[in-house]
Amino acid sequence: AISSPDSMLRGARRLLSTHTTSSGVPALLGCGSNVVDRFFLVRALPKPGEKGFFASPLKTLEKSVVGGVTLNHLAWASQLGVPSGLLALQGDDASGKLVRAAMARLHVATSFVQVSPAYTTAESYVFLQPDGERSIIMASGATSLIDQKIVQQHFASPVRSAQILSTEISQVPLSGVLELLRTAKAQGVLTVLDVDVSPSVAVNEARLGTMEELLQCVLEADVLKPAKHAAQDVVAALGASRAYKHAGDLAQQLRELSGARLVALTGGSEGCTLATENKHAVVPPFALQTVVDATGAGDAFLGGLLAGLHHDPQTTDLEGLGRLANATGAANCCVLGALPDHTASQRIQDFLQGEQSALVRQVLAAAPDLTKAAGQDSNEDPVVCSVRQSYERDSAALQQVCQLAADQIKAAVSALAQCQGRVFTSGLGKSGFVAARFAASLSSIGVPAQFVHASEWTHGDIGAYRAGQDVAVFFSHSGSTAECIQAALVLKERGGQVLSVVGQEKSTLGAASTSVLAYDKGAVSDHIHAPTASVVLQEAISNALLCAVVDVRGLTAQDLQRNHPGGAIGRLLV
Repeated sequence: AISSPDSMLRGARRLLSTHTTSSGVPALLGCGSNVVDRFFLVRALPKPGEKGFFASPLKTLEKSVVGGVTLNHLAWASQLGVPSGLLALQGDDASGKLVRAAMARLHVATSFVQVSPAYTTAESYVFLQPDGERSIIMASGATSLIDQKIVQQHFASPVRSAQILSTEISQVPLSGVLELLRTAKAQGVLTVLDVDVSPSVAVNEARLGTMEELLQCVLEADVLKPAKHAAQDVVAALGASRAYKHAGDLAQQLRELSGARLVALTGGSEGCTLATENKHAVVPPFALQTVVDATGAGDAFLGGLLAGLHHDPQTTDLEGLGRLANATGAANCCVLGALPDHTASQRIQDFLQGEQSALVRQVLAAAPDLTKAAGQDSNEDPVVCSVRQSYERDSAALQQVCQLAADQIKAAVSALAQCQGRVFTSGLGKSGFVAARFAASLSSIGVPAQFVHASEWTHGDIGAYRAGQDVAVFFSHSGSTAECIQAALVLKERGGQVLSVVGQEKSTLGAASTSVLAYDKGAVSDHIHAPTASVVLQEAISNALLCAVVDVRGLTAQDLQRNHPGGAIGRLLV
C-alpha cells in the first residue's frame, strides 16, 4: 500500500519530533510560571489587624516545593519522552538554584533560563491551618518582567527554532504572552495556551494586562487548554451570551470564536472535552481509589496532551489524545506535589495498559526506558549512562538537605558549637567511615573529637564519655543499627547529649537521641540498596555542620593552620 502525502508528512514529523531541532533547541519550549512554594503551619489564619502564631514556637518553614503551571506541564511532557525546555528569568538565589536543580533532575533544559543577581525567583507563601484551610501570598518575581521587550531580547530566537511553544495566562504579562505566540506562529511553530485563570482575574487581580491583550492571546493560539470556568468567561468576553449545559457545546463554541485548531477543556471529575473543527469528544476520567494530591492535575493533563501533539500535530484521534492526557493527570493525583516522581512514567503506562489507540501506543513506545534516565541517549555507552544516572540520583537527593527543619539544624549546631568536652562520632559500615571523617575534620578546626566504632561502645568505650561535657553523634541511614541504638540509649540515660544523623526522624535511633537530623524526605535512592546517595547526604550534612561550627565559634584560617601545618593546606595558610 502507498501512503498518502498527508500520512507521509505526519510520519516525517513524528520521526523528526523524537529529537531536539537541528539548532539544538528542544522540540517543546514553555514560557511561564516556575516557583518555589514555601509551606508554613499556623495555629489559625489571622484576620486583618490581628496577630497569628506558627503551630510550633520553634519552627517556621515546614517545607519548600518546586512547581509552577508551565514548569509542571513541561516536566510531565518530559516524562513521556518530549525534549522540553523552559524560557524563564530566575534569580541567582536559593529559590532559583532549587528550581534549576529540579529541572535538571526532571530533564527540562535550563539552557534558555536567564539567571541574574538582579532577578528574584518566584515564590509563594502558603499558610496552613490544622483543618486544611489555607491562605496564599504570591510573588511572581522575575516572571512578571517577561514583557514584549524581554521576549524579543532573550527568547525570540529559540522560539523560532522550536516545534511547539507553550505559554500561559497566569503570571506572565500579557504583552509577553502575545509576543511569544506571534513570534512562534510566524515561523509555523505550534502554539499552545494554558488559560489557567479566568480573564477577570488575569486583568483585574493579577494585573497582567488589558482585556484586549488577553483576547488577542486567545485568538493567536493554535491549541487552547482552559479549565471549564475560565472557558465560560473567555466565551463571554468574546461576545457569546448563551449559557452552556454541556461541556461539548462550550468547547465547540470557544473553538469557533477563537479559531483555534484544538480546544481541550478540563473538567476535573467530569473528565475532559476535546474539540476541533469537525468533531468533539468527551473522554471520561480514570477511576482512582485514592487521591494523594490533586494539585497540578490540570498541568499534568497538558503535559500528556503535548506529548500526543508532539508525536502527531495533525492527529484526529481525539479519544486517544484525551485518554493520554487524562492518564497523565491521574498519575499526578497519585504523587505528592505537582511534579512527577520516579514512579510517574510507570503509573501513566499502568493507566493505559491495553490501550488500542495507535497514537497512545506511539507515545508510550517512544517514552524513555523506565530503567534509564528520561531524555538519555539510548545509544550512549551503558557505563557512561550508569555514571550519569548516579550523578542524577545524588543531585536529587542533595536537594533534600535544603529542607532540613530549622529547629533540628539549630539544635545540632548548638550542641557541637557549645561542647565543652569532646565530640564522639560513631557509626557502622559506610556510615562509620562518614563518622570517622567528621571527627577528623572537627579536630582540624580545633574541636576535640574522636571516632568510636559502634560495636566498641558497650565493650568499655562508654567509660570515656563524660555526660554534661561531651556530645555523641551517631550516623545511620536506616536508624535501626542495633549497636548505635544500644549505645545511644545508655548515653542518653546517663544525661548525655546524643545527636543522630538518620534517614527517617521516626526511627528507633532517632527516638533514642536527644536531637535528630533526618534527611530522607522520600527521594533518596540508593543503587541496588548499596549505600551511595545516602552516604553523599551524610557527608553533605557533616560539611554543613562543620561550616556552621566554624562560623558560630568565629574560627579563622589561622586557627586551621595551627592544627593543620602540614601538606598543601598548611603551605597555603602560611
